[in-house]
Amino acid sequence: MMKKIHLYRLMLLAMLPALVLTSCRFEDEDYFDESAALRIEHGAQNMQEKLVAAPNGWVMQYFCGTDVAQFEGFNLFARFENSNKVTFAGNHRFLRNGNQNKYTEASSIYEMLQEDGLVLAFNVWNDVLTPFVDPVSYGNAPANIIKDGKGMHGDHNFVVMSQTDDEIIMRGERHSAEVRLVKCDRTWQEYIDATDALKKSITNSSINDYYVVSADNDTLYFQGLRNGRFLYTDDLDKTKSVKVDSLPCVFTPTGFRIERKDSIGAYAFHEFTLADDKTCLTNEDGNVKVIARWDAYIVNHTAVWKMDQSLFSNEQTALFNQIDAELKKQNANWSLESIGIGKSAGSGAVTGLILTFYTNTAKSKTNSAGLELTMTRPQFGQMAISCSEENKIDKNMENIKKKATGIEELCRSFAALLSGTYQMTPDNYFLPTSGQFEPISGGTSFKLN
Repeated sequence: MMKKIHLYRLMLLAMLPALVLTSCRFEDEDYFDESAALRIEHGAQNMQEKLVAAPNGWVMQYFCGTDVAQFEGFNLFARFENSNKVTFAGNHRFLRNGNQNKYTEASSIYEMLQEDGLVLAFNVWNDVLTPFVDPVSYGNAPANIIKDGKGMHGDHNFVVMSQTDDEIIMRGERHSAEVRLVKCDRTWQEYIDATDALKKSITNSSINDYYVVSADNDTLYFQGLRNGRFLYTDDLDKTKSVKVDSLPCVFTPTGFRIERKDSIGAYAFHEFTLADDKTCLTNEDGNVKVIARWDAYIVNHTAVWKMDQSLFSNEQTALFNQIDAELKKQNANWSLESIGIGKSAGSGAVTGLILTFYTNTAKSKTNSAGLELTMTRPQFGQMAISCSEENKIDKNMENIKKKATGIEELCRSFAALLSGTYQMTPDNYFLPTSGQFEPISGGTSFKLN
């Protein structure tokens, strides 16, 4: 850009035409930027220096460019050399020759192409990267990837959009997926191990649905995060949902990142990081939280959560002993092991208060009987429990009460002690194995394991 020319110089130029020519020639050299081509050339040199200088190489957060996400995001690793050699590594499921999901390294060459802008190109086959580009179906690749002859809609040439010393943002030249290079801060295996550990700590086959909550308390859901390709929906019943977007993500040692920015209400999000207290994940500015639906898991989970007997009140302990005595009227060898909340086994199963008992002569053989409870979640992290005469018992309880005639009434008395609204606090907000229940109104404190 031409530098500002002061007024006195303009006056002087008007008076001295010969000096005008001299000054203009000087200003052409001193005040105008480089040509676009020269800028791109220098940019290519600077970027190559940056790529080579990373001691642990780079993590490539790689995505395929399908309109509706068909694939998860992939963590690839790359180390660049001045000789234009690049070594890629990964352990993704589309590696060939029996290497699926196995850590694999492969070397090839890279180029810094100078087109309309700077392009980082990998035009020679590489066993780690190129399978995403190949249109040929193979191995465990989904059948739908060759319908349009474009394979997985992956790219191997990337237009550079922005860069800093630690991050390079690119777009696939053909299919436009956003791909990010971020400087790796540890060895590649350490990064893989830390990422796997983080993923296991926030996802599970039992809990795979999450609240997405904004600072304005707008709430949507991520469903199926563990797969790396999940639904972003306003209703977990997808048949009723107005918004159902499939988003791909890559997991990181601290959380996960989706391909492109999205939003909830007025708040954008791109990457989520596990909070210091491990209760949720937060976006870049802290205005969006991802919270596992552990409250629904505790209420709806079909396995039996056993109540911690060491925390029973005197009244609960007395009822426990009376129920045990009633069971022995049905079978003298039976002993009450626990009272819990969950789903009973056998015909006519109910969800509610569950008695678990065993035979003294064969303690490994357990039995159960249940009394239905009405359990609702008034709001996140709360549970309301109630029981009335309308709450039924299961078939096992019906059979037991033929001899142990007082057992149903004793169970209803125990349930009455639990009737109330509680604040639930899990031991782990993503993978709970126990939960503390403190009464908000009615009820009594208890703990489930």
